[in-house]
Amino acid sequence: MGMLSTVHNSTDKLNNSLPGLAGNAGIVGAGGAGFPTHVKLNCTVDTVIANGAECEPLLHSDKTVMKLYADTVIRGLLLVMDATGASRGYIGVKKKEQDASAAMSRAAESDGRIRMLELESYYPTGDEQVLVYDATGKMVPEGGLPLDVGCLVENVETLFNIAEAVDRELPVTRRFLTVTGAVKRPAVVRAHIGTAICEVMELCGGSMTDDPVVIVGGPMMGTVERDLLSPVTKTTSGLIVLPRDHDLVQRKTLPLETIIKQAKAVCCQCTYCTELCSRNLIGHRLYPHRIMRQISFGLDAPEEIIQSALLCSECGLCEVYACVMGLSPARVNKAIKERLAEAGFKPDFSERQMLSGNVNAGTGQHPRKARELRDLRKIPVSRIVSRVDLSAYDVKPVGDVLETGPSRVELLLKQHLGSPADLIVRTGTRVDAGDVVGEIPEGKLGARVHASISGEVTIADDCRVIIQKV
Repeated sequence: MGMLSTVHNSTDKLNNSLPGLAGNAGIVGAGGAGFPTHVKLNCTVDTVIANGAECEPLLHSDKTVMKLYADTVIRGLLLVMDATGASRGYIGVKKKEQDASAAMSRAAESDGRIRMLELESYYPTGDEQVLVYDATGKMVPEGGLPLDVGCLVENVETLFNIAEAVDRELPVTRRFLTVTGAVKRPAVVRAHIGTAICEVMELCGGSMTDDPVVIVGGPMMGTVERDLLSPVTKTTSGLIVLPRDHDLVQRKTLPLETIIKQAKAVCCQCTYCTELCSRNLIGHRLYPHRIMRQISFGLDAPEEIIQSALLCSECGLCEVYACVMGLSPARVNKAIKERLAEAGFKPDFSERQMLSGNVNAGTGQHPRKARELRDLRKIPVSRIVSRVDLSAYDVKPVGDVLETGPSRVELLLKQHLGSPADLIVRTGTRVDAGDVVGEIPEGKLGARVHASISGEVTIADDCRVIIQKV
């Protein structure tokens, strides 16, 4: 029997449908957002896209999964296609990743419904909405989802986890992540969820700097973590070890108040942030330079200019590459989005008036097509890496995937979008790897959490479960 035989049959979602099995296994989007997969799979679409583009620079986990486990990823893709009624499947992978592309092509060649989608190495290739446009030519509506144009996008590791749940009854207890930067042995690691960051770093030879911090995720959208005892979660795609005084760390930790003051003082309205914005280039009415102009008026009464910040993907291209003054439209947009969310504001993008006059004559309808100059304004990933001063760390890991073997794990009950999992174990409880320790709250969006090692629960509260091997 697989590990899922140990779960508690306490909710009505535990069934043999693919969404039910994904819910059993605690699968969430492995690409970074962490949306519960069992909810996402409850749909009917005509196209499923396997996202192996690995949008962020320096990360190598997805391409490693495709190279080593292509058959499993394709199995997951076919399961999702069958469950959603999709007649087409795409595998998005960058053209330069020849090993991964060849492995996936071989694994998919027997099914005529699946096509390879070779992508150029631009940033942010792999953004969900950009990927949908590149694969199908369809523009996801402003404020909408790929489902709105009949598409479902799943990260390749998510598809791997789906196949493992169905065929081997395995819940999500480990994840692939890239460890790079100032470490002695950059590597792809398959880490037990809950393993301390410092332990993963030691597996890769340890830090080469005396005072390290870690960017969790990729260099563009990742967050700075100073506490190296913090645990790996289901959404930890990378650990980039850097000196504390590195410019990228300083940029990411600059207080929002300082960013806004700088924007008010020195934004020259050059429009470069808008001209290079990836969402603007696929046709969305997002104009970061106008938001930067507008923020001096405050956020109390959102206008169309301000609410368009909700269209921002927070890819960071505007701050890292576009802005000649070193400002951060992405951070400003993120702050606006958080403020509007707190206020419960939900715009209706289908009804709002156009800001730029980019309207089909006589209809008032927004044209669903990319900007004419899109292909001329794509930014190579290599330029991004150079701009954030990470060229020295832009190396492919060599050797086998490393495996963690922790004696202690800290499992956060919120590793996903939605509500934290409900604690269902107590201090002193003995658990086996794969046992459920956190359940989806009744009637809420959430995901299960499973023990990643066998041992005794030493701490159990509303935030975390700590398990110690015995």
